[in-house]
Amino acid sequence: MFEVSIQLLCTRKSGTLSRIIREIKLFGLQYQSHKIKYNAGQSQIIVNSTGDLNCTLATLEELFGSLPEVLKVEKLNVSKAGKEITEFKIVASEAHIAAQERISPAIILAAEKRLSEILGPVASLIVGSTARNCRNAGELYTRLAEELDDQNERETFLSVIEKS
Repeated sequence: MFEVSIQLLCTRKSGTLSRIIREIKLFGLQYQSHKIKYNAGQSQIIVNSTGDLNCTLATLEELFGSLPEVLKVEKLNVSKAGKEITEFKIVASEAHIAAQERISPAIILAAEKRLSEILGPVASLIVGSTARNCRNAGELYTRLAEELDDQNERETFLSVIEKS
């Protein structure tokens, strides 16, 4: 089990912490605690989490750097049993995704991982081209499921989407 601490400089937009917590769940992490410090129009958010991280450190940095609310990724620490980790094996996650959720790097990564279990390496090409034409995660997963011939595979692939 990994311990992850993320320190971000963010706007003071409402809902930022909730979004960060939702995004880390997609990477196999469970929220543990947070601290927020407010400074003139900005906030420094530190989120601590644990779990079986299912991405690389670079992917985490890219994800948080791409969120519009995040001005800067100040610090990102991953450790296991108190020892800092810089490289680790990726583990699949069964996190659920809200159908209406905006497509983010985490959504795309999760879709690629799920689809590659069925189609292999071509999955990243299919996900990339399909994602450009979708408005939300539900539409992305529905279109990707259409690429699968087997009904059981389609149902399994779609099981990650939470209907609202």
